[in-house]
Amino acid sequence: MGESFTPELVAKISAHFGNLMNDGEIIVGRDTRKSGEMVKFAVISGLLSAGCTPCDIGIVPTPTILFAVKNKKSKGGIAVTASHNPPEWNALKFVKSNGTFLREGEIENLKKLLSKAPLYKRGEDIKSVRNEDFLERHLDAIFENNNFETEKVKEKNFKVVIDAANGAASRAAPALLERFNCSVIKVNCDRPGEFEREPEPTSENLVSLQKAVRENQADIGFATDADGDRLVIALKEGEILSEEYTLALFVYYILSKINTEKPIITNYSTSRMVDSVAQKYGVNVKRTKVGEAFVVEKMEEEGSVLGGEGNGGIIYREINFTRDALVGIAGILSLLYETGDSREFKNIIPRFYMKKIKVPLKKLDYEDIDKAFDLKKTVREDGILLNFEDGFLHIRPSNTEPVIRIIGEFEEEKRLKEVFDKVMGILK
Repeated sequence: MGESFTPELVAKISAHFGNLMNDGEIIVGRDTRKSGEMVKFAVISGLLSAGCTPCDIGIVPTPTILFAVKNKKSKGGIAVTASHNPPEWNALKFVKSNGTFLREGEIENLKKLLSKAPLYKRGEDIKSVRNEDFLERHLDAIFENNNFETEKVKEKNFKVVIDAANGAASRAAPALLERFNCSVIKVNCDRPGEFEREPEPTSENLVSLQKAVRENQADIGFATDADGDRLVIALKEGEILSEEYTLALFVYYILSKINTEKPIITNYSTSRMVDSVAQKYGVNVKRTKVGEAFVVEKMEEEGSVLGGEGNGGIIYREINFTRDALVGIAGILSLLYETGDSREFKNIIPRFYMKKIKVPLKKLDYEDIDKAFDLKKTVREDGILLNFEDGFLHIRPSNTEPVIRIIGEFEEEKRLKEVFDKVMGILK
C-alpha cells in the first residue's frame, strides 16, 4: 500500500468503475486495515467524480457489501479489503448489481481502461455521499432463514469462542452469536486493525482460539479471516478442524434440510469430502478453476443453491451469492444442535489426508508432471489437475501471491507422501 497501490490509482479506477456502472448508487465498505479509511475516501472521491452516489456502509464483512448491493438493487459495490493477506496490503473488490464479483473478463476490461482518463462529471452533476448501516439487515436474513434451527439453538445457550482476527467480522460475528443466545467469548475482536495473528484462518494461526476454547470449556469455536468471508471451526476441547471441513459440514447440514437436484459447485483444489457428502444425498459435484468468481459463474449456469471453496468459504444462495462466514456460523451452530457435541463433526464425513504447500513461483513444465504419472487424462484449465482413483493432485500458480500452490489429497497418508515426494523431485 502506498507504492504501486496509491490513492491516485484508487480514485482513477473507482471513477472508471463508476462510468461502467452508468452513475447510480454504489455501495462502499471496508475491512479494518489501517490504510482502509484512506483507500475508502479515494474510492468515494473517484465515484463522486464519475457522477455516482456512494453509499458508505462502514466497516463490515465483505459479504455484507454484496448482500447490500443485491438487496438495495444498487448499481454495484466496492469492497476495500486485502482479505486474508498481510496487514500492510490493501486492495479493491468490485461488485455487480446482482451481488456477485466481477468475472475474469470484466476485470480485464476494467484494467484496460486505466490507460485512459475516466469521464468526469461537471460540478452540478456531482452527487452526495450517503451513510447507512446494513449489517443488521444481513444478520436478519441469516437469523430468519427457515433452514437454520434458530429457536432450538437459542434454547441450548451454547458457549462459543469467536476469533475474528480484529478484522471486519469483529462486530458482526459476536452480534450474530448473541442473537442465537450464545455465551460469547471474544478473541481478537476488540482492537480493529491490530492483526495479532496472521489474518488467514489456518490451524497454525489459531493457537489463541484453541487455547480459549479449552480454557473456557466452550462447546465450539469459530475463526474468520480479515474480511469475514472464510470460516474455520474449533471443536470442543480445542482441536482446530482443517478449513476443508467447513464447506463439507455446511453442505451436509443443508442437504439434510432441502431437496435439490442441482449440483454442488466447488473448485478443483477442494477436498473430496464434499463429494462424499453429496453422494450420500444423491447430488452431483461439479468443479471449476480456483476463485470465487468461477464458482459463482458455474452456480449461475447450473442453478445451484450450494457452492464454495475448501479455504473455509461457503456460498448459500438463499441468503448471499458469495462466500459468507456469518452464514456458515448459523449452519454450523444448527448442526451442533443436531449432533449435540462438536467433536462428532469428524465422524460425519469419511477421512482423507490432504497436504497444501506453496513454493516460489517458477516456470512450470506440465509435460514433465504428466509424463511422471502417466495418467490417461489431466485437466489443464487451471494449472494441472491429476485425478487418481484414490485421490488428486492440483498444481497451479496462485492468483494472489507470487507462488505455486500444490494441493494433494488421498485416502491413505502414505500414498499422499509418495505423490508429493515425486512432485517435489520434478520441481527441483
